[in-house]
Amino acid sequence: MGLSLIELMVVVSIIAVLALIAVPFTQAWVYDTQINDAKSQLNRAYTHTKALALRNPVDTRGDSNSAACVSLTNNTLEVRQPNGSACSGAVIWQDSWPEGVQLTSNNAALTAIFINNRGQVLINSTPINTNLDYALSKGSANDTGQLY
Repeated sequence: MGLSLIELMVVVSIIAVLALIAVPFTQAWVYDTQINDAKSQLNRAYTHTKALALRNPVDTRGDSNSAACVSLTNNTLEVRQPNGSACSGAVIWQDSWPEGVQLTSNNAALTAIFINNRGQVLINSTPINTNLDYALSKGSANDTGQLY
Protein backbone atom coordinates (compact mmCIF):
# COMPACT_ATOMS: atom_id res chain seq x y z
CA MET A 1 0.00 0.00 0.00
CA GLY A 2 1.55 3.21 -1.14
CA LEU A 3 0.59 6.44 -2.76
CA SER A 4 0.00 6.64 -6.45
CA LEU A 5 1.72 9.35 -8.49
CA ILE A 6 -1.56 11.21 -8.96
CA GLU A 7 -2.31 11.26 -5.22
CA LEU A 8 1.19 12.56 -4.55
CA MET A 9 0.81 15.30 -7.19
CA VAL A 10 -2.53 16.39 -5.67
CA VAL A 11 -0.93 16.72 -2.22
CA VAL A 12 2.04 18.67 -3.62
CA SER A 13 -0.35 20.97 -5.56
CA ILE A 14 -2.38 21.71 -2.44
CA ILE A 15 0.78 22.54 -0.48
CA ALA A 16 1.98 24.83 -3.32
CA VAL A 17 -1.35 26.72 -3.39
CA LEU A 18 -1.27 27.19 0.39
CA ALA A 19 2.30 28.46 0.17
CA LEU A 20 1.35 30.96 -2.56
CA ILE A 21 -1.47 32.27 -0.40
CA ALA A 22 0.74 32.59 2.70
CA VAL A 23 3.68 34.47 1.09
CA PRO A 24 2.04 37.94 0.87
CA PHE A 25 0.92 37.73 4.50
CA THR A 26 4.39 36.71 5.59
CA GLN A 27 5.96 39.58 3.64
CA ALA A 28 3.59 42.13 5.20
CA TRP A 29 4.44 40.73 8.64
CA VAL A 30 8.18 41.04 7.95
CA TYR A 31 7.75 44.65 6.74
CA ASP A 32 5.71 45.56 9.83
CA THR A 33 8.39 44.06 12.05
CA GLN A 34 11.11 46.04 10.26
CA ILE A 35 9.10 49.27 10.61
CA ASN A 36 8.64 48.65 14.35
CA ASP A 37 12.35 47.89 14.71
CA ALA A 38 13.25 51.12 12.88
CA LYS A 39 10.88 53.14 15.10
CA SER A 40 12.47 51.69 18.23
CA GLN A 41 15.99 52.42 16.93
CA LEU A 42 15.05 55.98 15.97
CA ASN A 43 13.63 56.62 19.45
CA ARG A 44 16.78 55.20 21.08
CA ALA A 45 19.04 57.31 18.85
CA TYR A 46 16.97 60.43 19.52
CA THR A 47 17.16 59.83 23.29
CA HIS A 48 20.95 59.40 23.11
CA THR A 49 21.25 62.53 20.96
CA LYS A 50 19.14 64.65 23.28
CA ALA A 51 21.14 63.47 26.30
CA LEU A 52 24.39 64.27 24.49
CA ALA A 53 23.11 67.71 23.49
CA LEU A 54 22.07 68.53 27.05
CA ARG A 55 25.48 67.42 28.41
CA ASN A 56 26.98 69.65 25.69
CA PRO A 57 30.53 68.20 25.68
CA VAL A 58 31.66 70.49 22.83
CA ASP A 59 30.49 73.61 24.73
CA THR A 60 28.06 74.77 22.06
CA ARG A 61 26.53 78.17 22.74
CA GLY A 62 23.39 79.79 21.40
CA ASP A 63 20.01 78.37 20.38
CA SER A 64 20.85 78.10 16.68
CA ASN A 65 23.98 75.93 17.03
CA SER A 66 23.87 72.15 17.08
CA ALA A 67 25.20 70.34 20.15
CA ALA A 68 24.45 66.82 18.85
CA CYS A 69 22.97 65.14 15.80
CA VAL A 70 21.53 61.89 14.46
CA SER A 71 22.74 60.73 11.05
CA LEU A 72 21.18 58.05 8.84
CA THR A 73 23.50 56.95 6.04
CA ASN A 74 24.26 53.61 4.40
CA ASN A 75 21.74 51.75 6.59
CA THR A 76 23.53 52.95 9.73
CA LEU A 77 21.92 55.16 12.36
CA GLU A 78 24.55 57.17 14.25
CA VAL A 79 24.57 59.68 17.10
CA ARG A 80 27.38 62.15 16.49
CA GLN A 81 28.93 65.28 17.82
CA PRO A 82 28.42 67.89 15.10
CA ASN A 83 31.27 69.23 13.02
CA GLY A 84 30.18 72.78 12.21
CA SER A 85 26.90 72.61 10.31
CA ALA A 86 27.51 68.99 9.23
CA CYS A 87 26.65 65.86 11.14
CA SER A 88 30.11 64.36 10.65
CA GLY A 89 31.87 64.54 14.02
CA ALA A 90 32.81 61.76 16.41
CA VAL A 91 30.40 58.80 16.55
CA ILE A 92 28.98 58.37 20.06
CA TRP A 93 26.47 55.57 19.37
CA GLN A 94 25.41 53.57 16.31
CA ASP A 95 23.07 50.80 15.23
CA SER A 96 22.17 49.19 11.93
CA TRP A 97 19.03 50.48 10.21
CA PRO A 98 16.61 47.92 8.71
CA GLU A 99 17.30 47.67 4.99
CA GLY A 100 14.77 49.35 2.75
CA VAL A 101 12.94 51.28 5.50
CA GLN A 102 12.48 54.92 4.46
CA LEU A 103 12.48 57.76 7.01
CA THR A 104 10.75 60.97 5.92
CA SER A 105 9.54 64.23 7.41
CA ASN A 106 7.25 66.59 5.48
CA ASN A 107 7.48 64.24 2.46
CA ALA A 108 11.28 64.63 2.24
CA ALA A 109 13.96 62.12 3.17
CA LEU A 110 15.25 62.70 6.69
CA THR A 111 18.97 61.91 6.90
CA ALA A 112 20.03 64.10 9.85
CA ILE A 113 18.42 65.58 12.95
CA PHE A 114 20.23 68.39 14.80
CA ILE A 115 19.57 69.28 18.44
CA ASN A 116 20.79 72.38 20.30
CA ASN A 117 22.14 72.51 23.86
CA ARG A 118 18.62 73.08 25.22
CA GLY A 119 17.32 69.84 23.69
CA GLN A 120 15.37 71.54 20.90
CA VAL A 121 15.32 70.18 17.36
CA LEU A 122 16.86 72.57 14.83
CA ILE A 123 15.58 73.06 11.30
CA ASN A 124 17.82 75.29 9.18
CA SER A 125 19.58 76.44 12.38
CA THR A 126 16.25 77.54 13.88
CA PRO A 127 14.82 75.79 16.96
CA ILE A 128 11.33 74.44 16.47
CA ASN A 129 9.02 74.60 19.44
CA THR A 130 6.86 71.70 18.32
CA ASN A 131 7.41 67.98 17.96
CA LEU A 132 9.22 66.62 14.90
CA ASP A 133 6.75 64.53 12.89
CA TYR A 134 8.18 61.65 10.88
CA ALA A 135 6.99 58.73 8.76
CA LEU A 136 8.49 55.29 8.24
CA SER A 137 7.63 53.15 5.23
CA LYS A 138 8.59 49.96 3.47
CA GLY A 139 6.44 48.34 0.83
CA SER A 140 2.83 48.53 1.99
CA ALA A 141 3.77 48.99 5.66
CA ASN A 142 3.70 52.54 7.07
CA ASP A 143 3.92 54.15 10.49
CA THR A 144 4.16 57.71 11.78
CA GLY A 145 5.51 59.17 14.98
CA GLN A 146 6.78 62.25 16.76
CA LEU A 147 10.06 63.06 18.40
CA TYR A 148 9.73 65.41 21.37
